[in-house]
Amino acid sequence: MTDRTIETLYEQVRNAAPAAAPFAPPVLEQVAPGIRVLALRTPTLPPAAHTNVYLVGPADDAGPVVVVDPGSPYGDQQAALDEVLAELPIELVLLTHHHGDHIGGATALAERWGVPIAAHAATARRLAGIVEVSRLIEDGEQVHGLTALHTPGHAEGHLCFERGAATIAGDMVAGLGTILIDPSEGDMALYLASLERLLGRPAGALLPAHGPAIADGPAKLREYLAHRRMREERVVFALTEVPQTLEDLLPMAYGDTPRVLWPLAERSLRAHLDKLVAEGRARVHADARWSR
Repeated sequence: MTDRTIETLYEQVRNAAPAAAPFAPPVLEQVAPGIRVLALRTPTLPPAAHTNVYLVGPADDAGPVVVVDPGSPYGDQQAALDEVLAELPIELVLLTHHHGDHIGGATALAERWGVPIAAHAATARRLAGIVEVSRLIEDGEQVHGLTALHTPGHAEGHLCFERGAATIAGDMVAGLGTILIDPSEGDMALYLASLERLLGRPAGALLPAHGPAIADGPAKLREYLAHRRMREERVVFALTEVPQTLEDLLPMAYGDTPRVLWPLAERSLRAHLDKLVAEGRARVHADARWSR
């Protein structure tokens, strides 16, 4: 499945979602020592309507900042961010991954303020010809007081950024909505491993890209792991000796999911099936059918 097709699915879900309430102006909030957030309106997946832009600077909130995930393509939202940055020198744009609701304002911001854009090498490859990434960030690298963690699964180049007791989590978890693992660019096994890696880290709070801060990060990570294992069990239960299509399996595996989300649930189902096939727990057939 191409990125264009994924975007078509996203648009279908957005169009089918209830009308959003009027948008309030963005408000800068402190979420951790040296970390502030501005929720900007983006073309993301309902129920989320914003992507959190994190401004990371010294603990005393003085001095230059790095901007994490300036994702809004909308002029009024970019202007709101510029107004904040007029009071805070900016030295770098950091990207957690390549998805449009995380990078939509990155180029404009970097050009306006004359600063570089940094991301994982896999993200840079995905963004070639779209966003110029001039600095590559590796796992474990220190960036402006942040420790970069490579957490693939949702996207191959996904990074989280730790600082003290807080972790800027990108799309590893959500404070609003859920996380899609699409097999065209994600990997369910890697995603689960990345959740486990975060669970083994010392940080407490998770600062997601969508929704409010999650004070008890470990509890949220355990919740996500339990949910994915539950879903995998439902997929296994849906499989029979008779090969079935994704459309056949979906009602059994995702019957508890609103039908408006089934186009995306089908992508997640495929990600679970790919994992099961790799583990020898399912079989895939030439006619795009799966069995035990």
